[in-house]
Amino acid sequence: MALELVAFRLYAPYFGYSIYVWGSMISVVLLALAIGYGLGGRLADKSATDLLLHVAVFFSALYQLLIIFIARGLLSFFAQGGDFSGTVSATLVIFAPSMTALAMAGPFVIRLLARAGHVGSTAGQVYALSTAGSMAGILTTSFFLLPRYGTQATLQILCAATALTGVVGLIVRHRATVLAMAPFALLWFVPHVSWSDDTVWTRESAYNLIRVVRHGDRTILMLNSRNSVHTVREQATGWTGRYYDDFALGPLLVPARSALSLGMGGGGSIQAARLTAPDLEFDAVEIDPIVVEAAQRFFGLLADARLRIHVADARPWLMRSPDRFDLVQLDLYHGGPYVPFYLTTIEFFTSIRSHMRGDSLLMMNLFDIGERQEISASTIATLRQVFPTVVVLPGGFSGNNIVFAFVHSRSLDTIRQRLVAVQGDQPWQQLARKAATQIIEPKPVPEAVVFTDDRAPIEEMTRRMLGE
Repeated sequence: MALELVAFRLYAPYFGYSIYVWGSMISVVLLALAIGYGLGGRLADKSATDLLLHVAVFFSALYQLLIIFIARGLLSFFAQGGDFSGTVSATLVIFAPSMTALAMAGPFVIRLLARAGHVGSTAGQVYALSTAGSMAGILTTSFFLLPRYGTQATLQILCAATALTGVVGLIVRHRATVLAMAPFALLWFVPHVSWSDDTVWTRESAYNLIRVVRHGDRTILMLNSRNSVHTVREQATGWTGRYYDDFALGPLLVPARSALSLGMGGGGSIQAARLTAPDLEFDAVEIDPIVVEAAQRFFGLLADARLRIHVADARPWLMRSPDRFDLVQLDLYHGGPYVPFYLTTIEFFTSIRSHMRGDSLLMMNLFDIGERQEISASTIATLRQVFPTVVVLPGGFSGNNIVFAFVHSRSLDTIRQRLVAVQGDQPWQQLARKAATQIIEPKPVPEAVVFTDDRAPIEEMTRRMLGE
């Protein structure tokens, strides 16, 4: 179970975080376990001792040792196969052999302990103990090993533990077999993961692999995938030329004193809004405490009297908060193009609406580069169940569309007039006038799926979009 959890984290920079990656990996792991159980049972019946049991465990450790050195190179190759075939192929090569060997232990232990009869009670005890071990593996890996030591160090720890388990049984027969531990001295010399020269900071949290990069005057926050940019900060001007700048339009469209940012990241949307409303008070919610640390250390987003940062999941935080806001910002992608389904539904948007004041605005980053634009159609259809006016500022080639959902009904002409009326040559003033010519009110799509907590197939749509 510890190896399985580590596999999911190891795959994230190459395949992303999605139910397809998780499901594909688990299927191969179950196949490896099934083969191991069957093979272990056959060998146990033919073996009079536990020698093969310890040999199998030790083989698993040796294979893990090899994989630790070559896994990332293999993943770069398998990533070309996509989130299904790539994940399946990677798991078959990287984890299946060692897991098959470990799975052989169960039938061996049952066979050896049941020699005096009582097969049923023996099997029950072994299954109970192995299940308890699985729980211990999950909890230790999830709450201690991965957050504290990271993916690579956790793989090294698991490899050493497996090797010790196997060699202890072998030493009973031949003390010289302790020398078999010699290759595992290589665990001290495993090379660290190398990043590009422009990387200034990396950390691994319970949620993400976090990387901060500097390109000239730009500071960039990346989560998990090397191509997954979550915040860009231009040191000199504060403007990025990307969709984050569009969040500066919010205070121009509604009279805002207080704002809420869900999915703070490095705070790009907050800083953009403050360029047009310097006195705007923010509550910012970010699930990952290490992302908050990055925002504070590298993006100048320090908590003060006008910025309260909350480390929490967006939806549970809304359920607990009594506060109401004039402006709400949403940017809730987690390390790639996927957004958690429960943050796209009628129930979620209704919860947001209950925290908004009378003349208020919701702004949302909506990524869609698909030919059919079905993610956009369904998200907008869902928002229209809660908000009377929904308009979109298309993102063009980047695919990052900004959706505006108003609590009070407004015509598209009124919105455009408000933006055109912004005079001056400052970047945000030019941005407003440009947005007035581009903002649209999308036509309803009759076949669009309305997302609910019961059914929100946004991951399936995202997978189709990436395929297109």
